[in-house]
Amino acid sequence: MPHSNCHRLNILPRIFASLSLLLCLLMQGVPVRAEPGERWAGMTHTAFKRYVHNDISSGLCFAQDAQGFIWIGTQSGLTRWDGNRHVKYVADARDDALPDSYIISVHVDSRGRLWAGMNSGGLARYDPEHDNFVRYRASPTGLRDPRVAAMADDGEGGLWIATGSGLDHLAADGRFTRRGDSWGATALPEGGIDTLVRDADGALWVGTRRGLFQLQQDQPARPVPLAGKSGIAIGVLFKDSAGRLWIGSRTSGAFVLAPGAAVAAPVLESGAQPTLQNERISAIVEAAPGEIWFGTDGANGGIVVLDVEHGTSRRIRHRADTPDSLADNDVMAMFMERSGIIYASDMAGISQHAPKPRAVATIRHVDAARSGVASVPGVMVAPDGRLWLGMISGGIDIIDPYQGYSSRLAASAGLPQGRVLTLVTGPGGDVYLGTQHGLFRAGADGRSAQRLPLPQRRAEEEVYALAVAGNTLWLGGLDGLWGFDLTPGAAPRLLRHEAKNLGDSRVTAILPAGDDVWVGTRTGLARVSADAVEAIPTDLATPDRLPPGYVSSLLLDQAGRLWLSNFGTGVVIMERTDADGRRRFRRIGMQQGLPDSGANKLLQDAQGMVWASTDAGLARIDPRSLAVRALGPGEGVDVPTYWTNSGAVTPAGELVFGGLSGLTVVRPKALVDWHYTPPVVVTRIQLNDKEVPIGPYNAGLAGKAAPITVTTAARERGFSVEFAALDYSAPERNRYAYQLKGFDRHWVDSEATSRRASYNNLPPGDYVLQLRGSNRNGEWAAPLEVPVRVLPAWHQEPVARLAMIALVLVLGAGLVQMRTAFLRRRQRELEAMVEARTAELRATQAQLETLAYGDPLTGLANRRLFNDELRHLVAQAERGGPAFTLLLIDLDRFKPVNDTYGHDAGDALLAATADHLRAAVREADRPFRLGGDEFAVLLNRTGNSEMLEPVCTRILAHLASPLPHGDAVIAISASIGAAVYREGDSHEQLYKRADVALYEAKAAGRDSWRLAD
Repeated sequence: MPHSNCHRLNILPRIFASLSLLLCLLMQGVPVRAEPGERWAGMTHTAFKRYVHNDISSGLCFAQDAQGFIWIGTQSGLTRWDGNRHVKYVADARDDALPDSYIISVHVDSRGRLWAGMNSGGLARYDPEHDNFVRYRASPTGLRDPRVAAMADDGEGGLWIATGSGLDHLAADGRFTRRGDSWGATALPEGGIDTLVRDADGALWVGTRRGLFQLQQDQPARPVPLAGKSGIAIGVLFKDSAGRLWIGSRTSGAFVLAPGAAVAAPVLESGAQPTLQNERISAIVEAAPGEIWFGTDGANGGIVVLDVEHGTSRRIRHRADTPDSLADNDVMAMFMERSGIIYASDMAGISQHAPKPRAVATIRHVDAARSGVASVPGVMVAPDGRLWLGMISGGIDIIDPYQGYSSRLAASAGLPQGRVLTLVTGPGGDVYLGTQHGLFRAGADGRSAQRLPLPQRRAEEEVYALAVAGNTLWLGGLDGLWGFDLTPGAAPRLLRHEAKNLGDSRVTAILPAGDDVWVGTRTGLARVSADAVEAIPTDLATPDRLPPGYVSSLLLDQAGRLWLSNFGTGVVIMERTDADGRRRFRRIGMQQGLPDSGANKLLQDAQGMVWASTDAGLARIDPRSLAVRALGPGEGVDVPTYWTNSGAVTPAGELVFGGLSGLTVVRPKALVDWHYTPPVVVTRIQLNDKEVPIGPYNAGLAGKAAPITVTTAARERGFSVEFAALDYSAPERNRYAYQLKGFDRHWVDSEATSRRASYNNLPPGDYVLQLRGSNRNGEWAAPLEVPVRVLPAWHQEPVARLAMIALVLVLGAGLVQMRTAFLRRRQRELEAMVEARTAELRATQAQLETLAYGDPLTGLANRRLFNDELRHLVAQAERGGPAFTLLLIDLDRFKPVNDTYGHDAGDALLAATADHLRAAVREADRPFRLGGDEFAVLLNRTGNSEMLEPVCTRILAHLASPLPHGDAVIAISASIGAAVYREGDSHEQLYKRADVALYEAKAAGRDSWRLAD
């Protein structure tokens, strides 16, 4: 952390003043503010996974039952959730249903029973054995009020119940009493109790609209002042792991009551404009020891995260430009389930966050004041520890890991317009910048830059790779490899230039290694020594040879082995060199566990592990065993795709990868394995197409529960059992398998999206259905056993079988002759049926092909046909065919059309867009609908911007035509990203370039088009 120097004479008074202030604040119980010491703390993005569904919207309360299900009380019912599927219970006139759908409290008692408190329906207990509810209504001998706002265990198997009229007690034997009266509850102010917490010693903390009170048996209610004030309306109470009571008020922010303290201290929000003290606190959770989250729904809103030790805070808020930000700033409730996942509810759904992956931090916004997520094609760590980031929008942002955004180096300071492609620190501390318009040099302070003329190289030539060894600067571009002497005080002097000898003059990566320089190109690898150049032969078919492809980065591991990342193959290691000089390689791809075959940047941590950024997350590779561990959102890797050769290692040992939607910072030493063992539960049973209660099979009885009994009438339809492993961190990565013992010989794998075991027409007998699930890392939990019994049909009884055998013997002789005649007649009928069926199948096949390759809404060809056509055009171009262009088209602000006018209007707009595209392009061009509001066009025989300009302008003009819809007129625009095929492009690379151009068009204000570089 940077420090400022001062004279010793000035230190002592400051120390004594600081200690005095600290002691004073501690005596008052106020959180102490200190300098933050954690790197990246002020910049780290808190990522959420959003779940939007009517069944989980407007959640007011959460609970997790003994089996691991999460229950969400909403304004329109009670929902059970397993991370994949929702089951909603609503009010019904039946005596065993909920009496009220407005659920304001849920609680799981010491016996594992789930209770729901309602706004006007009293109390209900869920009966899992029968999948219904037991009601407890307001009555003279029952609840005193139908509003149940909170519940707490009484330590004796019963419940304390906070109602709209005071405190009730439900004993373990099911009897209601007014026992709270002997606890001083009669002295509480009118209006009832809104929140309730029970201490380990039995004392009750009661939050009301007129203040906070402590209740103890045979003692009067004790009011608890909040920062010296009484009568503040309380909305939520929470007891943390250190015994502190956190108090959320309805109008005056949050307070904390330390153990043994008589007065609660206010929670102070840090920052320039704190507003917490005037906001409503809707929820409180402890994300980690010493880290408290306050959900608010005030004017500022969001979640305030308090670091208790340092007394500092930060605020998590929704950002419209960040899809994985908090879904809404009006937080209604929060909850932490037992594996550590935090849920925050809002009117539309819930936001899920996993706070435990401390090893990975995501930086979405380098400068919080600027809109749009950061896209970082270049990363460099300067000698002073600051990071220089080349941004997709142009220029360089400089950040300090402790202080955050530092400064920006842009065109106004001497940089050209366009992108900085690579950065490196050179002799004397200057920073050399490879750009789309040549080489530039900046001072270490990052205040200005100027072009650096190079002998014999065009000034405007692109620079794709830079490396420094001593006073030598190695530079790579489309014109080969260049070496320049950068002796301080002298002009750059050309030392070497290699182009055709490299095998491919388009240099993408450079790695000096002793007296040699390894050079990665768009098609392979070369070694440049003092007196020779070795172009490594490529061979895709031979596993131990270098595969051809774009080399995105190079690395030497601690054992001296050369590693390279490659588009299409993944990671490649040079294992040895034979006596005849032949190089031998080892490939690591998706089959070995890499998340994606497109690898972008290799870095090595202090422990020797090699890390790779890919187009689908990160991977850590053990150089000794070559074991691969993939990291994704479950581990905190919330940037899915990364830039080529964008990454660096900080002096603190962190690995920094530049991505298309942010910066990923990895602390390798803090990475821990996820060993949470999720419970495996049955989530749904259907027997002969009828629902069966699942509770008995999740009650811990193993195979002792009553079997699923399949009668003769139900054998044909059979039964199906849906199940889930309740690891909520990344449910899409959980693995599943099932086996019906006595029928299946092996485990049957099931997809995470289905998780269903189905059987019909089983032979009579007793079976055991074993259900197995894993956590996100594939570690299996103990199987859940469900007994199954299939009853025999009448004809399967022993007596019936003997009678049938006798009958068969008597009729056998006659049947032989009848069978012969029948078979001849049947043969003729079957031949006629085969002919008719063949004709039907041909017609069906033609119809299926039309459905498989066409979009039913717009009539355009779909993504599947688009992929086939794109591959075909690339293959033609590789064989000398004509040039072509890929246009990716995205409708601007399409979602508000659906939200404002409805999905019918959205469908009509998509159909009109297809008509406009057909009218705007030539007959030789092919439009496609890729899905949603995404379209594409393949333009034949186009190869430059002059040819594209009229086409794109025409498309934009057509798509801007207003669409009448009812009484309204819908006007919308579009953005276009264009990429012209270049020699050596694969279809994935061409698509990626067009996608980047589309992003630039949107960033430029939409209703425009951009041509990819």
